Amino acid sequence: MTSLSQLVHEIIGGAVRRHTFTQWELELLLDLQTCRVRKTSRPEVLKRYLRAVQQHFAQGAMDPLRLSAFLDQENQRSRYAAPVEVSCAS
Repeated sequence: MTSLSQLVHEIIGGAVRRHTFTQWELELLLDLQTCRVRKTSRPEVLKRYLRAVQQHFAQGAMDPLRLSAFLDQENQRSRYAAPVEVSCAS
């Protein structure tokens, strides 16, 4: 979880300085490329995602929630509120 958190903060900061990644981190990077998240929204979306992953682990999950699944959940919730500016290719 710590390395995923570090990666999210590196992405928010605009510079990923490593050359090796865990499977979870690679999935996050791939999801980030395939999901349409406005650059201006990306830091806040990633912070919400990280909180969701922490809650997911606190509930006993062994693997982190995928970014695409998180964004799908947010889109489902937002149908009754203001729309979220994200979409993912499945």
